[in-house]
Amino acid sequence: MPIVTIQQSPGRTKEQRQLLIRRITEAFEEAYGLGPEAVTVFFQNFDDSHWGKGGLLHDDRRKT
Repeated sequence: MPIVTIQQSPGRTKEQRQLLIRRITEAFEEAYGLGPEAVTVFFQNFDDSHWGKGGLLHDDRRKT
């Protein structure tokens, strides 16, 4: 049973998340021959003060 975790900044709409879950599930159905009930997808949101890139927190990058 595949478990997919998507780590992202907040801000995606419910419709965007629904579309992504549907497409990820379809990919596992096609590639692994699984039924949709076998695929679990988690969204884990991190606000901009809890992740960084290039040596800076993301919210600090927005200020420069």
